Amino acid sequence: LLPDECTKDTLYMQFLCDDGRNSLERRLYGEWMWYLTGKRKPVEYRQRYEAVLDEVEEELSRSPGPFFMVNTGTNGGGGVNHPTLADIKFIPFLERQASSLMYYKGFNVRDEKRWPNLVQWFEAMEARPSYRPTKSCSYTHSRALPPQLGSGCTFGDGCEEMRDAIDAYCLPASEESTRAAMEWRERGWEAYYESDENSSKRIARREAAERIISNQERICKFAARAAGTPGFPAASAELADPKAESNEFAQVAVDVFLRYTVDLLLDGNENGDNKSMWMMMKKEAPTVDMADKVKESKSLQMASEALAKGGDMTVQATIDCLDYLRQRIGVPRDMSYPAAQELREALLAVSTLLVKRGILTDGGVEEGMRKVAYP
Repeated sequence: LLPDECTKDTLYMQFLCDDGRNSLERRLYGEWMWYLTGKRKPVEYRQRYEAVLDEVEEELSRSPGPFFMVNTGTNGGGGVNHPTLADIKFIPFLERQASSLMYYKGFNVRDEKRWPNLVQWFEAMEARPSYRPTKSCSYTHSRALPPQLGSGCTFGDGCEEMRDAIDAYCLPASEESTRAAMEWRERGWEAYYESDENSSKRIARREAAERIISNQERICKFAARAAGTPGFPAASAELADPKAESNEFAQVAVDVFLRYTVDLLLDGNENGDNKSMWMMMKKEAPTVDMADKVKESKSLQMASEALAKGGDMTVQATIDCLDYLRQRIGVPRDMSYPAAQELREALLAVSTLLVKRGILTDGGVEEGMRKVAYP
């Protein structure tokens, strides 16, 4: 990870990432902060950020491989281009820069025409098994960064298309996304998928199902906060409410529909046999769209009809709980991005069914109605 001491490689690494605020990595970080949070001169902030990003591209272009440095010393490198401490210092912040600027500014850091070596570097890092489990996604970063920064992030002109695409599976069930937004998938996760799309989907769905099954009781309690009492004082993070009180009556309905969600993920069938699990292991068996699976599940249809008998407010409270959970799936804290997308899609399909079953208004459950819906 480190070059031999007192060599030109030592000085080069210092220039890249080990010279305090003067290092290339810290200068890029500083311009990112101005561009992401600044309000007064957005054009200037973008140009300054692009200028330093051009420097990063230039340094990568000098390397014979995808990473920043070639280790020419005696510490195990032997002239091989492989990740060093420079790459390790750059990757967490460049990952956040690519995600946050896409969401808030519609800015594409992974522009192959302008920064081809930077894109190659991203792909080389993402291909490494040691890095993949730590990689987050644009939705997670877009929600986690504002409270961390304190000053907040500012939206730029032209960001709407990418913002809507990133948020598509995390909006309330009562709000509809465009087809293009629903079909969009984030770049940088190609190494997670196998060559066979059906097999990759099954692996992701099984991962998501395992996460729910292994912690079912606590997840139900967490999701039922949406029908409970909000914490006071409110947390600074939009989606965080550590002092909220869960509604124990709502947990029963959440548990029922989470079980159906897991069944959708595992390609479950109505007969209770093991045929679906066997089919999951066969690559040639096509995966089924979540919305179609909801339509085919007679027991899920019956469960939604039974819930509707409890009244519109009970249905809406249950939807709010499922939405609450769907909006708070974090990558990689909870699961990988492919698994998170499959779980979000399954939860959305169940919530959408409940929306259609109830006679619902546009908004969620009003404060005064929560105890009526779930005593």
